[in-house]
Amino acid sequence: MDNHEYQRHWDAYKVLIETRNLEINLFWQRSNYFLVLNTALAVGFFNVKEDAYRWALVVFGFLTSLLWIRVSLGAKYWQAKWEQRLREYEIQFFPSLEFFGASPKRIEEDAEKGLDFFKAQWPKKILYQRALRKPSVSFSMILLAVMFLLGWLAVGCISLYLHRHVPHCFI
Repeated sequence: MDNHEYQRHWDAYKVLIETRNLEINLFWQRSNYFLVLNTALAVGFFNVKEDAYRWALVVFGFLTSLLWIRVSLGAKYWQAKWEQRLREYEIQFFPSLEFFGASPKRIEEDAEKGLDFFKAQWPKKILYQRALRKPSVSFSMILLAVMFLLGWLAVGCISLYLHRHVPHCFI
């Protein structure tokens, strides 16, 4: 590969990395927006006294959580797409880098060394063993959105039950 072709491939690789990083940043920006919105709705729900407004907040909170899940899943799709393209491109044109195209064994070894795993004391070691299981931070955020959705559903059901069975009671 001549210098011009190498530079062209390197520039394309950098665009792939920037696009993947953009997708990750957008995921977190959107998630933070939905988290703040849901939190504000929950604060409003527990501070507003009129039933009609509280029901509106429950419905809006439920719908907001549903949208949050959809947006997060869509973002995860694009992140996975760009990471796969990066892996394939790196393996084809820059196999010695071993960033995205590294073998699972190499990734595990890098993580263990990075966590200083074998020198860690017991509290750290226990936590770092969990880190070596590769928990997904984006999946955890999607689970948080699901928890908010279920929370709004539970608050709505409990409120409906109490409203029907306990006069003038709304959580």
